[in-house]
Amino acid sequence: MARAYPLTDLVKLVRAYGVLAGTSDEERVIAGALSRRWIATEVEHSVPLATLPAALFNTPRGRDLLAAELFADQDIDPESLKPDDLDIAQLAAGLTINSNRLPKLEPIIHAAVLAANILLGVKLYGGHGKGQPAITHDLIVATMLQDALGKPHRFSGITPVDHEIVDDSFLLSWFGDGVASLARELADCLAEFDDAIACGAPIPEAPSAALATAVAAVQASRLRLTARAAGDRVISFLDVAGQKELTVTGIDCASDFPERAWLQRDYDRAVAAFAQQGCDHYAVREPIRNTLLMAVADVLQDPDKRDRLSGRRGKATHEMHINLPVMEYFVAAESPNSIETVHIASLEMMRALERGRRKSLSSMSAHAFRIAALAERVCGRALEPLIVTVAMLHDVVEDGGERVTGFGHSLRRIQFRFGGPIAAMVSELTDSSVSSAGAHKARLTLEQPHLLSPQVQYNVGRFTAMSPQPTETEVPYTLAGIVIKLLDTVASLEEGIRDPELMSGHWKHSGARIFWAERVRGEIVRPLIERLLIELRASQRDPRYAHRPHHVNTVRLKAGLALVENVLLWQDLYATQNLAILAREYGLSSTERSLLIQLFNDRNIDELWFERQVLDKMLDDRALVKATAEGRLACIGYTSLYCKDSTFEQGRDVSTFLAYRRSALRRHEIRQELHLYGADKLSSLDLRREQVLRAYDLSVQREHDAARHEMPETLAATGS
Repeated sequence: MARAYPLTDLVKLVRAYGVLAGTSDEERVIAGALSRRWIATEVEHSVPLATLPAALFNTPRGRDLLAAELFADQDIDPESLKPDDLDIAQLAAGLTINSNRLPKLEPIIHAAVLAANILLGVKLYGGHGKGQPAITHDLIVATMLQDALGKPHRFSGITPVDHEIVDDSFLLSWFGDGVASLARELADCLAEFDDAIACGAPIPEAPSAALATAVAAVQASRLRLTARAAGDRVISFLDVAGQKELTVTGIDCASDFPERAWLQRDYDRAVAAFAQQGCDHYAVREPIRNTLLMAVADVLQDPDKRDRLSGRRGKATHEMHINLPVMEYFVAAESPNSIETVHIASLEMMRALERGRRKSLSSMSAHAFRIAALAERVCGRALEPLIVTVAMLHDVVEDGGERVTGFGHSLRRIQFRFGGPIAAMVSELTDSSVSSAGAHKARLTLEQPHLLSPQVQYNVGRFTAMSPQPTETEVPYTLAGIVIKLLDTVASLEEGIRDPELMSGHWKHSGARIFWAERVRGEIVRPLIERLLIELRASQRDPRYAHRPHHVNTVRLKAGLALVENVLLWQDLYATQNLAILAREYGLSSTERSLLIQLFNDRNIDELWFERQVLDKMLDDRALVKATAEGRLACIGYTSLYCKDSTFEQGRDVSTFLAYRRSALRRHEIRQELHLYGADKLSSLDLRREQVLRAYDLSVQREHDAARHEMPETLAATGS
């Protein structure tokens, strides 16, 4: 059920982000719902430049890549390069790039972001600049939710059998009658529109000008995604399995222009939608028709002009983004804590990270959406637009830079677009080149006598004359930074729990996961949790706490308690899965696995007993020999009880694993102190642990099934 606090416009928007992340992130423009095999190929990884298909290098994106990597010390025009005349294999020998620099079909959640920003522009500047009050926030949210209707919401439960369906009842419960009724009315309008297009019949008149504009926003946003796919020519350089998957859906991958039919379809629909009576001219027809529609029309007449559709500058998709009224007229720097700035931040994030994928199922956009949704859950009444904006932008600089995506984003660009306060908050969440900077910053935060607000941390003068730097080591996290950093961790833990088989290499095994949880992210999370605990303890024990100069108000303290509880929960669930992975590496039975988990979490067992009875006896290294022989473990350095790249002869190093257990026992202590150990909470925790184990077992079964399916093809390919 929905939470018992006001269902504000901000809450509805953030919940819509969460629903989109949970329903539509596995779907791509043109391709639709993707197989897990496809998604696994998109997971972020390093790619040898010389192995990329030649077709990629003959696109604008490909030439940009060659210029950046092969001629980095020259100011060369990428369009002047002739890839066919270059010996790329020799020039690129030894060079690897991040796969997030490669063009990909976009997730359809980007269409929702575009539609929302189109409608916001109409609301603020439609009607020849006067604004259109009929475009309500409820209508904007209802429009965003169109691609989620009828789908299971993967974040509503850990296992597929627990997932809720996003239907009318779901919308009524979580968004209220206004959004639910508008979503249904708009869905009916879109269905009638599509039926008329399919039959060649006249387009039925929309019930209102607002709905006609919403239909146009939906169609324009879908065309924009198709246009980028056509401009990037992604289908042309898909692998054989990817092209086979698309062929089943009716796409002729062997064609010189496989996207053409879909581009024509979406163009025709957009033109028809723009012709509806009531569709706003000033904020929709004019800026989109004179950028996107004109360029697509040219391409449909002359496919050689496809390069005009995609790119960062001077191309149709880019021009459509920057010419939207919200981008052209709204000054986010003057309204950093507004819902309008949240929308614009989502658009900026989408533009910078459209190719970004994480080391899991999630796209970069869905990850940001999930953090925002988690913020709504834990913050409640304390939720502010500023927090959501930072959730949207927190990875834009770090993961939208040249090194990762080739976009070239920077903190200075954030400052220019969104102002000093937001740039400062993004800077403290952007990892620096020093890997220990975040941990040092977290320890410094723990030592502070009070929690810092962004306004105190970055004084007004610095807001206007700052030179933002990533994660300045000697500056503690602000309260807002703590919230986003912890929720970012929760989202990352969730991704690992829900999609373990999509992890690759050492990330599939206990060693890397436990080391990351304990020694990398744990070095940041533990001090921040302890600092929040100090504040919660002070608010409960000091009768004059409310009179302190830097006290935290009751609403935020309640949010802080919910945040701590949420982080502890997901850390425990991640530990449960990691123990299941360790048990599989050692070939334990389900009964032995349950005992391992029980003893790991038993506060009555001292460390020496645990080491002797569990690590030395239950986890017998002779089982690892069998695991490596059967392919369950690539090498012993992948398991948590050995250092990376170590051998049997070098012996075990159990220090990280024992530290991981101490952290788990500390979580039990914190729960006791905060009175988070009621019977209902214990029962809920046990249930979720069982769900995590079932989800992991299901992923193992999927992996086995996939291996059996691929084996005949492998044998055939080798002639065996």
